[in-house]
Amino acid sequence: MYVWHEPVWQQLVQSQRQQRFHHAQLLHGLAGVGKQALAIELAQALLCEHHQQLVRCGECKSCTLFEANTHPDLLMITSQGQSISVDAIRELASFVHHSAQQGGNKVAVIVNAHKMTHSAANALLKTLEEPNVGRYLLLTCDDISQLSATILSRCAKVQVAVGDKRLASEWLVAQLPQEISYPWLADFSQQPLIVQQWYLNEQLAHIDTLYKFACDIKASHNFASAQKILSDYPDLVNILCLFIQKQLKAKLINGLALQAYNEAQNALYQFMSDNTQVLGLNQPLALSKLVNTLKSTFK
Repeated sequence: MYVWHEPVWQQLVQSQRQQRFHHAQLLHGLAGVGKQALAIELAQALLCEHHQQLVRCGECKSCTLFEANTHPDLLMITSQGQSISVDAIRELASFVHHSAQQGGNKVAVIVNAHKMTHSAANALLKTLEEPNVGRYLLLTCDDISQLSATILSRCAKVQVAVGDKRLASEWLVAQLPQEISYPWLADFSQQPLIVQQWYLNEQLAHIDTLYKFACDIKASHNFASAQKILSDYPDLVNILCLFIQKQLKAKLINGLALQAYNEAQNALYQFMSDNTQVLGLNQPLALSKLVNTLKSTFK
């Protein structure tokens, strides 16, 4: 659990103290705020034999099993590839309906619940509609708009966010070497774990190249470098688009015609859509097409 989680944790503690703690908790918020870490902390507290107001003892057999990643009454469900299958959710249904091996609660965690297939989501509804005593479902989700209204209505929605940017910034400074300083870091102040992961993956320099490319589209000095980065790390396409979008908004404020702005936005959205939906996309060509449209817009 991270320092910016404290307000959310107190909210959960209060609901448990007032006996309003829902059997299905949906932890939602931006990627990079630590929803999975919070869900795991909550799972351990719920499984602890002696927990008081969601504070685990850390000494009981249940806590020992949890720390060893061998707790039989904990089920972790993550996506296999790009989705969570209906078979995984059927396994969850079977899991919650069997007796707890440790005689206490049972907890299932669904990471990135928005990745459930339609069939998986329908299967989950049955479990949500028929809660058993001592059975808890903890779901994490980056975007609740991707979940059905019926699932949302059967969960307690808990927003996880960085409320105090100062705390997150101080935490992030402690994770990064002192010499690391980029002008775009502030853009991700509410997603500190993303920046930390980029650092651990040695991607910060790549992000900076994309930032410089977006800031000077007309020159396109870093086109080849940007293209190679996107080819090697397809997940960074959204980051490039974020930087470009920020530049477009700045140009609109500084006098860019609304029609030109809309044309550039449409080209950007098309580029993003093609990267996610078109199999075998000729990315160099797609990037070149986007750059040419932006160049003509910025004349």
